[in-house]
Amino acid sequence: YTCASGGLGHGLPAAVGVALARPDRRVIALLGDGSAMYSIQGLWSAAELALPVAFVIVNNRGYRALDEFAVHFDLATPPGTHLAHLDFCALARAQGVEGVRVSRCAELDGALRMALTATHPVLIEVCVEDV
Repeated sequence: YTCASGGLGHGLPAAVGVALARPDRRVIALLGDGSAMYSIQGLWSAAELALPVAFVIVNNRGYRALDEFAVHFDLATPPGTHLAHLDFCALARAQGVEGVRVSRCAELDGALRMALTATHPVLIEVCVEDV
């Protein structure tokens, strides 16, 4: 996590902080997959502290913001920005967080309802096509 990256990586640990500061409120973090990877270890903190945060990660399998920024450096294809085989549900489970994968729009409502009523952190990985 660096300040030069703007908001990349800020959302996940910020959600943990908000959940700590406002235990009376339900916290939802809506994150891109690339941004989440800047601070994915925040899931461990949410699990250790039993914070009922819903982490929704929109997975387009890449650091899209970095791909867009690369044109300013005349890079057609920047190295290391594609996350083709990353499994966010497995990353969540490895850190003690329940993980649910959504591949179709019809599945999203049920996953969100479950996450918003859980008493523990839940990660919802929403798989989308790159746009």
